[in-house]
Amino acid sequence: EALPFKSGTLDAVVSTLTLCSVPDPARALEEVKRVLKPGGRFLFLEHVLSETDPLLAEQQRLATPLQVAVADGCHLNRQTLYTIKAAGFRHLDAEYFDLQGFFFLNPTVAGIATL
Repeated sequence: EALPFKSGTLDAVVSTLTLCSVPDPARALEEVKRVLKPGGRFLFLEHVLSETDPLLAEQQRLATPLQVAVADGCHLNRQTLYTIKAAGFRHLDAEYFDLQGFFFLNPTVAGIATL
């Protein structure tokens, strides 16, 4: 949640399967915005709470406390795309999709948010 870079110095920040485990995703995104140059891009790929399978979503919610304890703070129940939308990037090009064969990690979002 504290990037070791000066404000407004980076062209891009990349996050892959990271926002599930930071204590405060909204704060982490504020830090991303702080270090990006105007027009800088935040590229992300994150697993999320299922939007297409209510049973899987409920299983993710139930499994989250154990997952947090054994998987370095990883939350299966986060709706990360909504958090990214709320962060106030100027432009967001993102999509939700379901991978196959990763069970709790099937629901995924990926995209580019521009400052």
